[in-house]
Amino acid sequence: MATPHVNFPSGIQAQALGRQKHKCAMCGGAIAGLGNQGRAQHKFGEGVQAHHVIPHSMGGPISVDNCVVICYACHMSAHQGGRWRDLSIYADVAALPLPQKIAKIAALYPHYNG
Repeated sequence: MATPHVNFPSGIQAQALGRQKHKCAMCGGAIAGLGNQGRAQHKFGEGVQAHHVIPHSMGGPISVDNCVVICYACHMSAHQGGRWRDLSIYADVAALPLPQKIAKIAALYPHYNG
C-alpha cells in the first residue's frame, strides 16, 4: 500500500525557495512568495507549489533537499500534464540509494540551486 501524500511544511518550502534564489526550480521565473502570495507578481499570474523531487509514496522524505518550489504550470509539466499517480518516470532511479535518487532527479531542475 502506498504511503499517503504529505505536503511540505511552509518552513521547508521557504528554505527550498531560498536555495533556488526565489526562482521556479524548473522555468526560472521569479517567485515572490509561497502558494498564492506572489501570484500578482508572477509573469502569468500563477501561484506556486512545493513538489517532491522523489515522491513521498516512493520513500521521498519531507526534507529541503527533496523539495522544489515550482509554478503551477511547471508542476503540471512535472507530472506529465497532471498524471499525478504515474511514477513510471522514476523507473531509472528505482534501484539507487535515496540520496542518489534525489540528486539525479534534482539535477533535472535547472534552477534547483538558483
